[in-house]
Amino acid sequence: MMFRRAYAGLRASGPRWLVRLVPNEYALPRLGITRGIRDALIRASDRLHRATPASVVWSEDCLQVFYDLSVAPVSWDFARTLAAAELERRRRGFAGITVVFVPGAHRGLRKEDPAIEAADDVAARQWRLRHVLLPMLSLLPSVRGFAVCADRDQAWSLIAPGKAHLYPEDYRLSVPRRPDPRDLFDRARENPGVWPLLGATAHGKKLADAWLARVAGERRAIVITLRNTGLSPGRNSRIADWVAFAEGLDPARYAPIFVHDSDAPLPAPPGVDRFPVCAAASSDVEFRMGLFERAWLTMGVLSDPQTLAWTNERARYLVFMPVGDAIDTLPETYAAAGLTVDQDLPMAKPWQRLVWRPDEVSAIRPAFTAMEAQLTALEARDFVESRAMVRLPA
Repeated sequence: MMFRRAYAGLRASGPRWLVRLVPNEYALPRLGITRGIRDALIRASDRLHRATPASVVWSEDCLQVFYDLSVAPVSWDFARTLAAAELERRRRGFAGITVVFVPGAHRGLRKEDPAIEAADDVAARQWRLRHVLLPMLSLLPSVRGFAVCADRDQAWSLIAPGKAHLYPEDYRLSVPRRPDPRDLFDRARENPGVWPLLGATAHGKKLADAWLARVAGERRAIVITLRNTGLSPGRNSRIADWVAFAEGLDPARYAPIFVHDSDAPLPAPPGVDRFPVCAAASSDVEFRMGLFERAWLTMGVLSDPQTLAWTNERARYLVFMPVGDAIDTLPETYAAAGLTVDQDLPMAKPWQRLVWRPDEVSAIRPAFTAMEAQLTALEARDFVESRAMVRLPA
């Protein structure tokens, strides 16, 4: 598995891919030797660290989630970190979660590969921290507070000594690591009863309801998220196929609605402008999650914002997962993220499906037809069950 990923990485990025192997392994250890070195450094660090008044307050009956921006990405994958931390909070029996963002050395973030920096510069990632990661905390009711530290010394004053309150438990300021993206899915495989996790806020649902009432009325809202970024552009949405799919829907019954991912330019691509475009949801996390909950179905190719729906049991989704020879579509790359080709997420509800094909209209239409039949059957069953609960007088 590692050899195939290495070959694909070298082909895509050249020798600089090998240069990133060591820091990546240090930040997200996979090898036994790396974990052994980290364990030794952690033991040494724990002998020197003592509780502070601030760390006592910040860890009182709370799991401390440390998101260290020197090693962790500024991405929507933070939703998976929050969901996995929620499961760990329950396991340890804490009442709440506190989240601490620790700055990196590169203008508060980690230094990225030049190709990534060119497509996703520091300013864009700083924007995403303020407008995506921080608002995402409102979607998890157990979050009791958060801190965006000015420097690592400030973070040192907040961190509890030892591992009892920390997530990840082997995180230390002197030995930073990023949360494992597989953690949520690994835990769900061990115990699929993970719900509830993240959910829309009351105001997010109110905003979504008002917007959908205006543009969809009584029709079923089909929310289509478009991926359109400079990062791995080969995985961007096939916009012509999505427009063709939307045009093929019965306009009396369905209301196709497009939403850009948060990094897309504001002008709609050709063809999309013939349909409602919810621009507000691209930059408002609460609105987007409300839209995911209130839509009859949300669809799209795998994109960062779509992972938000993965953490919400009320979101109905079809997400298309291309498999190929590019490094980010290899089965081995999916496996490293905790995903298994041709399988749904381990905690998925019947209305939550991954489609392991490119988002071509020839795949979109049959996948939608199958989901349409399943959702219609579920709605009919729920209607019958709700009617059966009504007891009329004799």
